[in-house]
Amino acid sequence: MDLRDFFSAHPRPAVAFSGGADSAFLLWSAVRWGAQPTAYYVKTAFQTDAEDADAQQLAESLSVPLRVIRLDALAQDGVAANGPRRCYFCKKAIFTAILAQAAADGCGVVLEGTNASDDVDDRPGWQALQELGVLSPLRLCGLTKPELRRLSREAGLPTWDKPAAACLATRIPTNTPITPEALDRVARAEAAVAALGFSDFRVRLTAEGCRLELTEPQLFRALSLRETLVETLSPLVGTVSLDLTPRQPSVTVPDGFLNDTVAELQCNLDDMTGEDIAFASSRLLDAGALDVWTAPIYMKKNRPAVLLTCLCPAHRVEEFTRLMLRHTTTLGVRRRDCERTVLHRTVTQRDGIRVKCAGGDGIAKEKAEFNDLAERAMEQNCTLAEVRKSLHF
Repeated sequence: MDLRDFFSAHPRPAVAFSGGADSAFLLWSAVRWGAQPTAYYVKTAFQTDAEDADAQQLAESLSVPLRVIRLDALAQDGVAANGPRRCYFCKKAIFTAILAQAAADGCGVVLEGTNASDDVDDRPGWQALQELGVLSPLRLCGLTKPELRRLSREAGLPTWDKPAAACLATRIPTNTPITPEALDRVARAEAAVAALGFSDFRVRLTAEGCRLELTEPQLFRALSLRETLVETLSPLVGTVSLDLTPRQPSVTVPDGFLNDTVAELQCNLDDMTGEDIAFASSRLLDAGALDVWTAPIYMKKNRPAVLLTCLCPAHRVEEFTRLMLRHTTTLGVRRRDCERTVLHRTVTQRDGIRVKCAGGDGIAKEKAEFNDLAERAMEQNCTLAEVRKSLHF
């Protein structure tokens, strides 16, 4: 069975949606294969505001209705005590709530994003899913984590390289009762570390304070910023310790370059105004084009014209061809497939500024998002160069 067959058999599913890589690909697949899914996001004290916003934004980008269910997880039996089976009790409460709402909405089945790489024997929550009859299409179809990240990247999903984000309850030692105050301390501490430009990390509470876990490339930077980290975290969590054993990255960065295929669509325009061409370009970009650009050309009889080029994911050629035919005066669109080699790219934040990072095969580059730099310069009434200098660019 593949996902096309699965969604053909389940045309109106309820998808448990967190905004992470797995559930995002599952939701996209439902839309891709003609189903009419409804996404269900269960809001508890174990998620951050940033996770809430990511889920909302992604559901909107896929044009999928999102139902938000609020659940007091700490009031559920077996959760606040934080015993070894906390995840079982929490997962059962969450999916019981989803099942009830999905049934009221007329959905035929409830789905979730466990994949074939997940070790379900080490997941108490898996037992709850089996007891409740929740289906896991990615696992049923044999899709592994590397495969779904690759497919997510080809689909243009922003979650293809999103690090795993386990719930905040995992930051508190087993058998230590979970309180709203402890969860708030963890959330604020991790937000503070993220603001310093770190990613794919954990701040775990200890009896003395907290332990910061980082991937190996970030350990050296943490040592150079140790005073800043201590000053930032101590008021929130007390004594700060750095785990010198590197955290295993939740996203594996290839040692070399990445290779993929994209489509280049082109048409010649000799009877459109600049404003109309700009509008057509914006529609293509809004739809998810990888890039759109124009160039002046001369056609037969030396007629001046504009060459409009749209770079798009190879599997979305028909969609972007229709958009170009609809929003321009052209009578035809040319297409060619392009093999490209690119660096692995991620987006992080530094002092509230989004930073695009790229690397592979010993190459490393980074660039601050211009709109964020411009906004900061306007706020502080300074130059772009001064903002870049303050961020060490």
